[in-house]
Amino acid sequence: MRLWTTFTSRFRWHACVICFLFVSAPLVGCHRASEPEPPSETTLRAAAQAEADAKADFAETVENFCGACHGVPRPSSFAKSNWPEEVDQGFRLFFKSGRNDLRIPRPKDAVLRYFQGSAPDKLTIPPPNNADAKAPIEFARQEFPLVIEDRPMTISNLRWLPETIATPTTSSETTRPSDLLKVSPDVAGLYACEMRRGYLARLPLDVSTASRTDGELPYEILEKFHNIAFVEPVDLVGNGELEYLIADLGSFQPSDHHKGKVYHLKRDDQGNWKKEILLRNVGRVAMLETGDFDSDSRIDILVSEFGWRVTGSLTILRNKTSEDGIAKFEAEILDERSGAIQIQKCDLNVDGKLDFVTVFSQEHEQVVAFLNMGNGTFERKLVWQPGYPSYGSSGIELVDLDGDNDMDVLYSNGDSFDDHLLKPYHSIQWLENRGQFPFVHHEITKMPGVSRALPGDFDGDGDLDIIAVSLLPSKIENPADFELDSVIFLEQSGGQFIRYPIETGATSRAALEVGDFDHDGDLDFAVGEFMHNEDRSSVVLWWNQRKQPR
Repeated sequence: MRLWTTFTSRFRWHACVICFLFVSAPLVGCHRASEPEPPSETTLRAAAQAEADAKADFAETVENFCGACHGVPRPSSFAKSNWPEEVDQGFRLFFKSGRNDLRIPRPKDAVLRYFQGSAPDKLTIPPPNNADAKAPIEFARQEFPLVIEDRPMTISNLRWLPETIATPTTSSETTRPSDLLKVSPDVAGLYACEMRRGYLARLPLDVSTASRTDGELPYEILEKFHNIAFVEPVDLVGNGELEYLIADLGSFQPSDHHKGKVYHLKRDDQGNWKKEILLRNVGRVAMLETGDFDSDSRIDILVSEFGWRVTGSLTILRNKTSEDGIAKFEAEILDERSGAIQIQKCDLNVDGKLDFVTVFSQEHEQVVAFLNMGNGTFERKLVWQPGYPSYGSSGIELVDLDGDNDMDVLYSNGDSFDDHLLKPYHSIQWLENRGQFPFVHHEITKMPGVSRALPGDFDGDGDLDIIAVSLLPSKIENPADFELDSVIFLEQSGGQFIRYPIETGATSRAALEVGDFDHDGDLDFAVGEFMHNEDRSSVVLWWNQRKQPR
């Protein structure tokens, strides 16, 4: 901006001088010209005001242009050296969109100077507080490689399915339908989704698992898909049989295509696994949620079609299964935006109807509630948004974090895979429900690359603590000068959270699950390795030592 200001000022000054000489020339004839008088104070004020107006007009043009589809980027969100690529990308995406209703700020170099003028020289990551503190409870670490075809599995999702004798239901009292399924010992366990090669595996954890010393864990491969991202245990037709819904991305790397699918995995009459496609020809499908959203006593399916740049939506598959038991669904798009990564259901406004909350990532960066209006439609309410497009949303979990009998949102932002940059604003956050929208935002702690955060009373004191993991690209453009945490424990005490490092350095954890794996009355947790790394195990179990297995 200084270069532009200097050029503008000189141009206006020279223009005034030239104009003065041109007008005065006929009056002086052949006499020697006198020295021009300097501009008056009024002229200088007018020139300064004109320059300020031009700068304000240009800034408004930039903000209207860059904020037409999402929040206006903040200059401080990138270092000066990163802004050339960000500006180039913005113009590329605009011209690719085909829009012609916006005033384009020109020249592009002036747009770059606009953002670089207030950008930091470097994105600096400060070390966390309590970095050397010892957690008040101990977790025993146990690694399992899970090798398939001579290569370790790369885990995108873990799902704990404990043994239960509960009756299948469509109740809205839980955010996890698997909590109310009838689960026999032969299907209970930890389910793992292998995103690179598409395997769905079951790990039958029990009391004896914690005492294994051979580094091997028995597992069962249920089925192979393409690029599986998520598994949802469900009794889709209400016959008491456990089935699975599968979210398949259709590609390992992000891209715009129509290879995404939703699968229904169930056993046939001979007891063999059979997969049926419920939704096809869509973008990358990241997650699924189930529930009776239209009060017809049939389970519908919400689909997070993440997509990428162009593809993507939030879709509901309405259950139209007939009495013959053949599954039939009708797809309806609820939101045409890309980037939906997670969905969680609950009766958010306590009116007896099943609502849900989702997070839109990509350039949108919004947490949105969809309130059930009772006639098959939903009203959108903004839960929270940071206001700029590089925030890197990575997940949500609905939970009553403060124990006041309403659902809050545990929210994380740590996605660094677009630009390979550590961000000082990546963190774990509490969106507090105070009975109105938007929710009240509280930052709990910073954590570069945080990919998942889950609540649980790990120390047994009656309030909810948090376990969180991080996932970062193998190559980082602005590495920190200290070893980053890969697993942390946040102990809640007196309404505040105290941070303790559990693991550092292995910032390649995409999956996290919490449960009492050894049935000893305290919560353990499991993390999944996402990168293809021969030196790291596919699954790491962390056994809570507060109690001992029975």
